[in-house]
Amino acid sequence: MKRQDIFNEIDAERSYQDSTWGPKLDQANTPNDWVAYITKYAGRAVTMPFDPNVFRAQLIKVAALATAALEQDDYAPRHYDYMERLG
Repeated sequence: MKRQDIFNEIDAERSYQDSTWGPKLDQANTPNDWVAYITKYAGRAVTMPFDPNVFRAQLIKVAALATAALEQDDYAPRHYDYMERLG
């Protein structure tokens, strides 16, 4: 498969995510939230017995989630980061 075709699939999934949950939810995510979501879908990629279609679909979701995280200009503070700022 051509790389551009893969990028197009990731972009389509990213558009789906954005239309489903919207940017406000993304802006409320902490770095920990992003890693948790990515880990969740990466874990779903490996089935028993192995299904290459599920593997591929979940990795597209992982790539789109990583893209969403990278699109953010700032991240919601993690609770322990917030407490450190308070001193």
